[in-house]
Amino acid sequence: MPTPPTQPDPAAAPVPVHLEERFRQAWERYGNAIYTGCAIVVAGILGKGGWDYLVAQREVGIQREYAECASAEAFRAFASNHPGHPLAGVADLRVADNAYGTGHFADAVAGYERAIGELAAGPFQARAKLGLAIAEAQLGRSADADAGMRQLLGDATQLSAIRCEAGYHLAEEAFAAGRVEEVQKLAEQLMQIEPSSAFTQRTFALRAEMPEPAPSPLGPKIGLPQNR
Repeated sequence: MPTPPTQPDPAAAPVPVHLEERFRQAWERYGNAIYTGCAIVVAGILGKGGWDYLVAQREVGIQREYAECASAEAFRAFASNHPGHPLAGVADLRVADNAYGTGHFADAVAGYERAIGELAAGPFQARAKLGLAIAEAQLGRSADADAGMRQLLGDATQLSAIRCEAGYHLAEEAFAAGRVEEVQKLAEQLMQIEPSSAFTQRTFALRAEMPEPAPSPLGPKIGLPQNR
């Protein structure tokens, strides 16, 4: 007669589950979620790398497009197509220079103003400010031109070449108006900034063409004897 199967004893200790088995069971339960999480992380890494790659390629394309510009119209179109890009400011500077060179001073002023707004502080922006002041002078806006040039001349953070050119243009205006003492002061100021600058030398040449300042009409003061 067969022996009936032995019923498990509820009081018996549970059979220990090995660590490998626990990992297997956990993987069966959560494997899909882990794969999904890993896929998200990988997608994020690839997405960032892909985005950085696209940005880099776009920048290369913009630089190539700028390098291919060969006319004022091309630079103007480039600036219009890439507003806010640093090279757009440089393109507007080129357009303004072209307008000034062809005698279209109002267009030059507009171009220099756009370039100033687009370019970061530095040599290119200072160059645009100088161009703006010179173009304003050509339009008869003497007060604006004078203020712009004096601001550049007095700004110690600007390149000495920019400051000396601004000072020379101020000296030219003073020379035309016959203001001898002002030309002399400007020449001395430029000598302090950059003695070897061509604009410093030109300013001294202007000074040499002017007459000596007239003596005071009152003449030298002579002390009167005091009554004792």
